[in-house]
This record gives sequence, C-alpha cells and structure tokens, in this order.
Amino acid sequence: MTKFIKILFLISILPIISSAQANGKDLGISFNLNYTTTSKLFLQPDSPDLILRGVHQSLDDIYSYSIDVRYQVSESIILGIGSELIKKTFDNSINLGGIRASMKDGYKMIPIELSVYYLIPFSTEQFKFYMGGGFGLYIGEQIRELGDVSISNESKKIGYGIQVSVGMDYLVNQFLSVRGQMRFRDPEFEMESKYSDTTVNYNGKTYILPVEKFTSKVNINGITFVIGAVINL
Repeated sequence: MTKFIKILFLISILPIISSAQANGKDLGISFNLNYTTTSKLFLQPDSPDLILRGVHQSLDDIYSYSIDVRYQVSESIILGIGSELIKKTFDNSINLGGIRASMKDGYKMIPIELSVYYLIPFSTEQFKFYMGGGFGLYIGEQIRELGDVSISNESKKIGYGIQVSVGMDYLVNQFLSVRGQMRFRDPEFEMESKYSDTTVNYNGKTYILPVEKFTSKVNINGITFVIGAVINL
C-alpha cells in the first residue's frame, strides 16, 4: 500500500499545471451513497488482559451518505475534499444487577478527507477514469442505549490515516455526471465515554450504573463502494 501511494503521488506531479479544463467545468459537487464492507468495534481496548483487548464485534454492511467537492486544476490533476456520516449499531447485552439486560451498542464517525486525483490518459469525453489518494481525519463517538439511559462522550481522539481511490465519472451532459468509485482506507480511533446517569430504569426496576469512564475503539477496515451524482459547475 505504501509503495502504491508513493507511485501515485509521483505520477500526480508529473503533468505541468495548465489552464485547460475538462469540458470547460472546473468544479464538481457530488452527493453519494456509500457501502462499506466491514468494521470492528472493540469494547475493552484498554484491558490488561491481552485476549480481552482483542475481542471485538464485527459490524458489516454499512450504508452511509457523503458529499464530495472537487476542483480540476489542470488537464490531469483534480483536488478534492469530502466528508461522510457513518453510523452502525448492533444489539448487545450487559450484566445488570445479576440479569442480562439488552442494549444497543455502536458508533458514529465523520471522516474529513483531502485527496489528489490523477485523470487517467485513456479517459474519453464521456468516460473519465481516475485514481487518487490523500489524507484523512476521522472523528467518532460511541453509541449506547440502555433502558432510559444513553452515554455521553467525554473525549474524542481524532484518528488519521491515508486513503486511496479508483473510479469513473460518466458525463450525462455538461452539467451532470454519474460517479462510481472504490475507496481503500483503514481508520482507527478511540472514544472515552460514561453513562449519562448513575441509575437506569430497566423493565420497571432501577439499577445502579458504573460512574467510571470507559474506552472503546473502532477500526473501519473494509472497502467502500461509492455511487453518486455529480453537479458540474
């Protein structure tokens, strides 16, 4: 992956910046539907027990929405910035006063990704093929719903990493394109939370909740497939 990134950026800086633009349109704004294959939620990443630290819940088949803004600075080079809202939950349980209580666990993440794309030479007037990569910041928080209590996020450690993409735009007309893209990334970030109250009402009974903060960790290591509509300005 590291070698691919180096090659990608070497290719990207070879063309000389010029004023020629694709179809006379410099700016493209896309609205996308995304599908990410898999992710992992670690609920005890700080445990002194090595086995417990590695225990995780696989959260697969993640659907999300994103927006992407790209500006073509030359015939071959496109700069982009994008953001996404990723949210995934699952049914979990917890030991509550000697009983197993059902709850909802999961996470929410907002990535902010900066990219440089290289327009591949065999692109045509209607089919624009590209590859690109760049840097991403990943901000997240844990989701937990137990009875009438949720959790408050005490601190968020911003994750960061590289990401690469390949894709194609099909120009329907000079103002509208359809985009298909595949992105590879591996963000990981930690979240520190605590219950919003010291007691919970569950099935008509009141139980005491821990007051200590707890840490969780998310790793989104799947491939993301993107389909979207692009408005060319």
